[in-house]
Amino acid sequence: MRVALVTGSTDGIGKATAELLGRRGWHVVVVGRSRDRCEAVVAGIVREGGSAEARVADLARMADVRRLADEVLAAHARLDALVLNANAITQERRVTDEGFEANLAVGFLGRTLLQWALEARLAATPRAQVLTVVGLDHERLDLANPQLATGYSAWHALKRWQWAVQVLAREANRRGTTPTNVFMPGLVKTKILADEPQPMRVLVQLATLVIGIPVERSAEEVVGVLDRVRAEGLRDSYFARSAVKPPRQLKTSAADGPALWTWAEETLRPWSR
Repeated sequence: MRVALVTGSTDGIGKATAELLGRRGWHVVVVGRSRDRCEAVVAGIVREGGSAEARVADLARMADVRRLADEVLAAHARLDALVLNANAITQERRVTDEGFEANLAVGFLGRTLLQWALEARLAATPRAQVLTVVGLDHERLDLANPQLATGYSAWHALKRWQWAVQVLAREANRRGTTPTNVFMPGLVKTKILADEPQPMRVLVQLATLVIGIPVERSAEEVVGVLDRVRAEGLRDSYFARSAVKPPRQLKTSAADGPALWTWAEETLRPWSR
């Protein structure tokens, strides 16, 4: 049985993806911050004849990410898909108890640490893959001010970690054996932008109502991408919904990938093995 770990799988795209993978015969590791919500998703998958387990972790805390990875490594001899989907937008600047700006922590650092901690298991599983979910916007992460100690806005924070995730995905494909691909779901009917300040909140709500797609359709596209990557061996690809698109223009230099990788290694060293 193929094993998939889906972060942020108690709501929205992540939940719908976990449920669909369960129906398709995968064993799903459901990850979220609330034990009750994780167990509710697992119970729903099992009721439909699927196989799943709950793993509780706050992915903005690197200690939780490290513990999650260790639990998965102890429980599973294989890992076929790592779907990095968890996201939360913090409107006011908040620093975690480990010293990281919260959006950067959950969007970039938590994803990076989890992928690195599970890399050996992924590499040992035939045709394993990593799929990281991002939004449309991006903005260079300034390594001189990565925590946005000055000039903070939630929108800047979101765009910066989304740039960093995509740059590091390219670097991971250059350095590693497990293919890492990027998935942009488009405008989906989720709650992720529900706390946007006005008037942006009204504009987002109207756009979602008119052109937003249901989470179930987005999950079908995610699983379709996983199937296509597995069948065709695609790596370092950018999917806009279910279509492969040209590489995104991230306005990078040749030094950006190595510099970001080195900064992430140094930042995450206390939780590395």
